[in-house]
Amino acid sequence: MLNISYCSDKYQYTMGKSFFDNGMKDRIAVFNLFFRKAPDNNNWAVVSGIREALQMIAGLGSEDISFFEKFLPGEEYRPFREYLAGMKFTGKVYAMKEGEIAFPKEPIITIVGPIIEAQVLETPLLCIMNHQMAIATKASRVTRAASHPVSEFGSRRAHGPWAAEYGAKAAFIGGCASTSNILTGVEFGFESSGTMAHSYTTSFGCSIEGEYKAFDTYIKTHRGEGLILLVDTFDTLKCGVKNAIKAFKANGIDDSYPQGYGIRLDSGDLAYLSVKCREMLDAAGLKNCKIFATNSLDEYIISDLEKQGARIDSYGVGDAIATSKHNPCFGNVYKLVQVDDEPILKRSEDKVKLINPGFQVTYRIIQEGKFKADVTCLRGDSFAKIIENSEELHITDENDETKYTTFPAGSYTSKPLQTLVYDNGKIFEDTRTIFEKRDYYKANLASFNDTQTRIINPHYYKVDISDDLYDLKMRLINRLIHQINIMQEQEGGPAAKRFTHVVVDMLYDFIDGSMACANAEKAVAKCVEIINRYPNDQVLYVMDHHPVNHCSFKEQGGPWPPHCVMQTHGGEIHQDFYTKVEKPDHRPSRKNMFFKGVNPKKEQYSGFESHDSEGIELNNYLTKNVLVSGIATEYCIRETCFDLVKAGYNVFLQEEGLAYIDRDGHNRTLNELARIGVKIV
Repeated sequence: MLNISYCSDKYQYTMGKSFFDNGMKDRIAVFNLFFRKAPDNNNWAVVSGIREALQMIAGLGSEDISFFEKFLPGEEYRPFREYLAGMKFTGKVYAMKEGEIAFPKEPIITIVGPIIEAQVLETPLLCIMNHQMAIATKASRVTRAASHPVSEFGSRRAHGPWAAEYGAKAAFIGGCASTSNILTGVEFGFESSGTMAHSYTTSFGCSIEGEYKAFDTYIKTHRGEGLILLVDTFDTLKCGVKNAIKAFKANGIDDSYPQGYGIRLDSGDLAYLSVKCREMLDAAGLKNCKIFATNSLDEYIISDLEKQGARIDSYGVGDAIATSKHNPCFGNVYKLVQVDDEPILKRSEDKVKLINPGFQVTYRIIQEGKFKADVTCLRGDSFAKIIENSEELHITDENDETKYTTFPAGSYTSKPLQTLVYDNGKIFEDTRTIFEKRDYYKANLASFNDTQTRIINPHYYKVDISDDLYDLKMRLINRLIHQINIMQEQEGGPAAKRFTHVVVDMLYDFIDGSMACANAEKAVAKCVEIINRYPNDQVLYVMDHHPVNHCSFKEQGGPWPPHCVMQTHGGEIHQDFYTKVEKPDHRPSRKNMFFKGVNPKKEQYSGFESHDSEGIELNNYLTKNVLVSGIATEYCIRETCFDLVKAGYNVFLQEEGLAYIDRDGHNRTLNELARIGVKIV
């Protein structure tokens, strides 16, 4: 028999030996299982497989030392083999419920435990969860495309008996009305469904008379059950439906038959045939006779059939669901996010592979019975406390700061999506029936906006991370980048640029707009001149980038009129930097623009705190020598220079490249900056 607890890859155990030999076996690791992208641009996925995953985890420690000798031979592995033979999982597992709807990067399962115990769970966990979530999510798509029930009957196409049984379970949770798999029905306590195959009909002879006899026999031997006759063995309209009508009437089966009856179409133009069959059945007085359709159906074909006015009462779908045919490989991954109390992340050349660090929990925000947003927090962080207390909540799209939403205090409720399901060998059983799990999925589905659950081009649901989690992630990334830069310098890599020219807030609202400053146009001209004079220097642009409700605005209780609002002319860099700067790399672009004042609740004067479009801080791009110019001397220039000096940079200030609120304040600030070591040039 297959021991799924050890359906693993060897590298899980070779890593384990390194942990063991290095004295790390008792370090507590936190791993998250999550996906980065749902199949078919679906935006979300249906959770299934938690039950089998917990059974797998509980089975760890069920093999004796002879098992490990077969793939970890040799005397050097003996102490590790002895450890493995007695190793059970002693940690905790947090997980979403089966039937939950999950979004990218949300932890579906979180494993907390000694690092070797947690590490070796990776492959079997992914094997179980990737299979079942692929099937459940595909079943969801197919059933959402249909206005009538869908039955799963793909066992013959499934990738093995285990996949057939548990794939059918996942399909049921994902919305299917029934399954043909008898093992699934027996294990999960519901009746499997089935009709007949063409071989049944032809076994009574390759003739029209044989077809009638097959139907008549089936009815006689299954009276008291649902009766579905397959009518396309020879010719659907010319004999199949006619023989079905004849057999039903000969056996007294009509609209009063309580168990239900019908015909099945498995070939041909299903839209046309279903309409013609409906006409023939109605004419015969069999108005309650149902029409079932099969034949390589999927969500797209079903959608087209319904648009064509097909008269189909139920669909049977095989390989499209059983193998998740269009996207058979689901993308769950298993990543280390914390060791002991130290958060961990993986940074990659591919931005999509960047993970969220730390021990996390996801909250679903609910207003008037509808799901409005998901927020993943560090457990116990400030956002988590705000959500749990239903205080005012402001969330911003991590990848697009122009998209944000505020939930007033008391206007919402929430629920955590991950709960404790396993603790030191004890499984906290999910006592719901499979019907209740399917109902839970359907209730979740109904709680989203209809535009978010459509098959083609769904609207995207709000999914965010807490400010604390975002700040932690960016601190780790910035630290890594800083270390990489130091390593490159130590290894004698490409020569670093001698100077970085930081251009601060050369924006229209500060030049000729709502907060126009003195000397602004002259400062722009001087700044452009300096950039062109030193073509080998690096040029970075820092800019206010405020949302419309920024706390610094007077209507929000701040001191300033609205200025430099996102996606307005006033928030744009002066055109001379685009048209008169000679070197293309020195002109403003996505690569060299840094933003501040983005958070509506945080005032931010210093350009040192700004970040680029990917969240990387200005600090990671600076050279030792920094030249500063821009607007306004008394505020953003002052704060930027103070922070640069404090961080250990050699700071130079281009006096003619500055604009200011008033001359006296400008001069006082220059004197103040000179006293702390800024060189005025």
